[in-house]
Amino acid sequence: MKSLLIGMVVVFAIGNQGIAYDQASLERLRQTKTCAGCDLYKANLDNLDLTNANLQNANLKRAKFRKATLLGANLSGAVIIGTNFEGAMWVDGSICQRGSIGMCVKATE
Repeated sequence: MKSLLIGMVVVFAIGNQGIAYDQASLERLRQTKTCAGCDLYKANLDNLDLTNANLQNANLKRAKFRKATLLGANLSGAVIIGTNFEGAMWVDGSICQRGSIGMCVKATE
């Protein structure tokens, strides 16, 4: 019985890893535009003005930044695998085009 309970706890812990972002980190980012190293896995950051935000080393995996403003933001070391940047204003002021998943696809001239 004890081993079954331990097994259930392990499965629950593994199965719930990365299901959602840390709500306190999201609120801190919204209020201060600073969230270095925080966990925003799958967070919805659509349409937010994150001008000059500090997201250095943050976990942004599978987060949504559609039509967000990231002008001047610090994303160095951030994990952006599967992150949606479609329509976002990138750190350099360019607009991320359709297909901007895990990177900012810029318009070609």
